Amino acid sequence: MNLVSLLVFRLVPIQFLLACVGNLAFLAVVCHGEKPYQPKLSDGKSPDFHDFPMGVLSATGRLHEGEKEIVVRDVGKGGVAESGGLQVGDRILSIGGKTPKPFSMSTDTGLEGPQEMLGNALEAACSSKSKLLQLQARRGEKNVTVKLKVPASPVFASTFPQKCPKSRKYFTGIVDHLVDVQLDSGSWRPGVGGDADVYMSAFCGLAVLSSGRKEYLPTVKAAIDFIRKKSIAQIKPDDPKVGPKSWQASSSAILLAEYQLATGDKTFFPDLKKCCDLLAGRVSENGRMGHYYAVPYEGTGLVIINVQAHLAWALAAKCGYQVDRKAWDRSMVEIRKSVGPKTGGIGYSSRVPDYPDIPARTGAMTVALSVADEEPKLAEGLANSLVRHQARMRHAHSMTSIGLIYGMAGIKVIDPKAHREVMRKWIPYLELCRTSADTAAYFGSKRNYAGDAYLGYHPIGNATVALMLASADNKLFIHGGTKRNWLGKP
Repeated sequence: MNLVSLLVFRLVPIQFLLACVGNLAFLAVVCHGEKPYQPKLSDGKSPDFHDFPMGVLSATGRLHEGEKEIVVRDVGKGGVAESGGLQVGDRILSIGGKTPKPFSMSTDTGLEGPQEMLGNALEAACSSKSKLLQLQARRGEKNVTVKLKVPASPVFASTFPQKCPKSRKYFTGIVDHLVDVQLDSGSWRPGVGGDADVYMSAFCGLAVLSSGRKEYLPTVKAAIDFIRKKSIAQIKPDDPKVGPKSWQASSSAILLAEYQLATGDKTFFPDLKKCCDLLAGRVSENGRMGHYYAVPYEGTGLVIINVQAHLAWALAAKCGYQVDRKAWDRSMVEIRKSVGPKTGGIGYSSRVPDYPDIPARTGAMTVALSVADEEPKLAEGLANSLVRHQARMRHAHSMTSIGLIYGMAGIKVIDPKAHREVMRKWIPYLELCRTSADTAAYFGSKRNYAGDAYLGYHPIGNATVALMLASADNKLFIHGGTKRNWLGKP
């Protein structure tokens, strides 16, 4: 269909078409099927409510502190919710005839309450003969019964996440979608301008790589080429004051190393070395790190940078990189001081070790130690803290994404049995993220997730769920893989 016929027969606004020019992948999605529903979210900075996707219903719910009712905040056009008569403003009182427990904004309550009940009810309805989900809702002054016809889908099998057909279909749908919507530049559309696309594209590329599909290696290489041109090209050897942000260099190095380990292709090793050398040059004398060379926050720094740098170094070492042991050891001093006595996980910094949002820092460092085969007692202690505080997995330095990506990986590399158990607890989350197209809608934390808004909810949401599901496979080294050249050269 050409643009003229699309305009005439589909009545697509000309502004929309102009906005899509130059992005053929995005146009293909529009022409061949509706875009997956994207929830209408308010960043999680409010102390008393939380917005979240409602799975295959194609709607957005809002929960308030202490309440049992889900307020329907948005309904997607043509979706299950709209087709079944659910309306914006409805307050869902019961789900499948059951009334949930009150919702709490406490991070330690995880998905307990209406979210857990709705996620489980969706899975049950999708796998039932009737394919019906019944909700009781208050609409104005009246109570109404809403019966929603949901798409067919089996339950997550008892083998989840290892050999579960539903998990594999979900994962495949996400990866296929990420490939389809990659921009011509090799990146994915970020939430804002600037350099958000570099960090986010590293995770999207990693998600596609984790599929193990050789035909998708051009997608991964295109992402790498984009990162090389926009970010790594800024690096000036021997001058750590010049170059991209440290968290960009870390994520880039992680993708580059995993690519080389998967394919045996050493083409990008010089770029990997540049990123790792830059990070080593930015470790201060007292072991602290910041966004760039300077250490922010009155010199206390950001341990989230340190742990990602260690993961980059550990993976690069598997590729033949000579790690700067002085930089590694200096950084380890700060990391050890940042382990909270209450949580057992890595906090915000040595000044705030018992910061509650531990999964991203703790998970990344656990994986780094596992890959490097160093300090097994520390690695085990960190992994245990992730299991004990698994309900906090979405809460990570204003970014739900890296909490779930690194947190799940940290558990997997140390305790695969505990990983299976934790993943099963997160089935309601995965179900609420799942769209009718088997892609993932973004589901943020109960706290601030402005970092993910910066990256772009849609791409980072899909990458997050894909890497959660991929954590079951021993392919990527961050997920416990040990076999080199497992994918083969492109």
